[in-house]
Amino acid sequence: MITIPRTEEENKRVREAQRISILEAAKNIFARKGWSTTITDIASAASVSPGLIYHYFANKEAIFCELLGQTIQSDLDIFQQLMQSGDTAAQRLEMLISSMLKFRQDQIKQFGITVQAAKETSSSGNELEIMRRIFKNLKNNDSKAKDLQELMMKRVQTVHEIVLQLIVEGQKNGEFASDPPPKLALMIFQSIQGLTTLALDKPEEYEQHYPYTDIIMRMLYS
Repeated sequence: MITIPRTEEENKRVREAQRISILEAAKNIFARKGWSTTITDIASAASVSPGLIYHYFANKEAIFCELLGQTIQSDLDIFQQLMQSGDTAAQRLEMLISSMLKFRQDQIKQFGITVQAAKETSSSGNELEIMRRIFKNLKNNDSKAKDLQELMMKRVQTVHEIVLQLIVEGQKNGEFASDPPPKLALMIFQSIQGLTTLALDKPEEYEQHYPYTDIIMRMLYS
């Protein structure tokens, strides 16, 4: 029997499928075992050899960074699509807040390491503080970790800019109270940080009362 070798395009598809499979397996293992996860654990879950994983990723830190980076980038894409929609400022802000809360749920549910890292000291619920604790577990010279830090900072900056923009737009249209936009934005972010603390410390209670978007939005109306 003559075996026809795969084309370069087919090889590329196979490699990408293997890479995705490894990431999906790693996501489940990190959620279950936290930072004690090993490359061997991930290889076993993905039904591949540890050597194959090293073909795609330098270490488990690189895998974690890739997973969290995908989540953050997906959020950024959603934010941009949101701003281009034809909805009112109030509708877009409500969807944005829901997305922000969902992002935290995804972090906690998909990445057990997030909870583990955030609880190393008493959690404040501050997104940047949580991420700093996570980065403590990453190697300082890891370029993937540095890229993730930059992406995270971009997400934080983007969210702040969009929230302020929507508040100003909503005030012009008579949708929101006339309080200073920075003050209203601060109330929104403080509420979300407080809910993040609750989700980290008492996830059952957080889930019991979820969602919270409508309550947060009420602070904006006159």
